[in-house]
Amino acid sequence: MITIKFDNTDSKGFKIIINLIIGNLIKNLNPDEISVVRIKNWFDHKWLNYSGKKILKYDTKTFPGIPFVIEPFWNKEITIPPFNPNRVLSETFFRLKNIENAEFEELFHINQRSTENRNNLISKKTKNGLCIWISSNSTINGQGSLMVYQIKNDEIQTWYASIGKNNEWEIIRTKGIDKKEIQLMMTEYNEK
Repeated sequence: MITIKFDNTDSKGFKIIINLIIGNLIKNLNPDEISVVRIKNWFDHKWLNYSGKKILKYDTKTFPGIPFVIEPFWNKEITIPPFNPNRVLSETFFRLKNIENAEFEELFHINQRSTENRNNLISKKTKNGLCIWISSNSTINGQGSLMVYQIKNDEIQTWYASIGKNNEWEIIRTKGIDKKEIQLMMTEYNEK
């Protein structure tokens, strides 16, 4: 089992859910390596597979006065989400098997232009790994985020879960995975 570097801004209920899900993922997927990135505050589902911003140039004859526009961009190949390094509280790397992969232990979030992030492919980092992003400040926000990129050979699966507190902490909404599948992960791992 790995130890996630939570801090005093994280609710106990949120931490329990995160640990249950990650424990189940490790048990079932058997990754070689895991990265856990803690992001300052909550983030939404739009970060899933997000690659950065793209500059679109316009024909100034057709659109006078508008030479270009900056728009969100989702690359066909999955990139590391371009969180601003100022929002990154920590990046922790765990090696579960004795393999050499120096690329994996390089920081995921560095200062670079958004256009450069299109080449920051997750597939270049690991062939069998879990890359996980977790929000902070769940106690005050009353909600938290979990984003997972599962890499196995050439297959990449990505998903997002929003976790919130109504009466108790629970999965509120998901993207890229069925909510029931995450709930099953939590109960399956908890029963073992």
